[in-house]
Amino acid sequence: MKKVINLTLYNIGQAKGFILVVALLQILLQLGLKLKTLATTGLLTGQLRIVSSDMVKEIVLDQLAIGLPVFFAGSAILVYAAVIWSKEWSSKGSFIYRLLMLPGSRFGIYWAKLLTMLVITFFLQAVQVVGVFLNYYLTSFFIPEFAQYHITPWSLVTNSMAMPLLVPQYAVQFLLILTMGIALIVTVFQLAILVVGVEKKGYVRKVTSVVLYILVAVVTFTLIVRTQFVVRLIGNEAMVFLIGSMLIWIVLNMLLSDYLLNHKVSV
Repeated sequence: MKKVINLTLYNIGQAKGFILVVALLQILLQLGLKLKTLATTGLLTGQLRIVSSDMVKEIVLDQLAIGLPVFFAGSAILVYAAVIWSKEWSSKGSFIYRLLMLPGSRFGIYWAKLLTMLVITFFLQAVQVVGVFLNYYLTSFFIPEFAQYHITPWSLVTNSMAMPLLVPQYAVQFLLILTMGIALIVTVFQLAILVVGVEKKGYVRKVTSVVLYILVAVVTFTLIVRTQFVVRLIGNEAMVFLIGSMLIWIVLNMLLSDYLLNHKVSV
């Protein structure tokens, strides 16, 4: 466990440049979109007036200003995971191969990488929440009448309609978002191991294994979505079903990765 924690801290230190750049771009993107909204809706010129607290929420929690930075950060995390994991496996003299030669479970390296990506995800999620606060104060600066509606930034952050991805209101929502995120990350890790880490005898065998894995992933997620609609699951039933499906996918990928790391990756 100590080895995993130390390696996780090392990985986070290596990723600090990426974290800071993405965090800064998140904030700039959210504030830039907010300025665009204020300029194009007529709020700055007085052509549009605020007449209710719901209008305050709609302006601050603009779907584009919230959703686009979240999509950007999520995409950046997946790309970073793919690039870093593939880069480390691509060279036999890299740090990860030296770690494989140390005594102990090889799967600890996988755990450390996964924990690193989760820490980065939660940090960028917190940055997005900070962005909502900045968004609120920026809008209040340009539109002073915001203050008369007595809406706090935190009440906007915990708005169940606009912020479920950032601050889930219920535990089942949090678990669904968490498991879906981990499922995507382990899928990226699995592809990186298959493409770069595992030694195959022949290019055709490597391509076949990668294509087969992608087909299995596509079929699996298609069946999950189809089952949800065929059985007509709604509300908490649908979320519990999706959580269970994601957990099964995560466990199967971890078992496959553990097998590949111990039997198909040579140093």
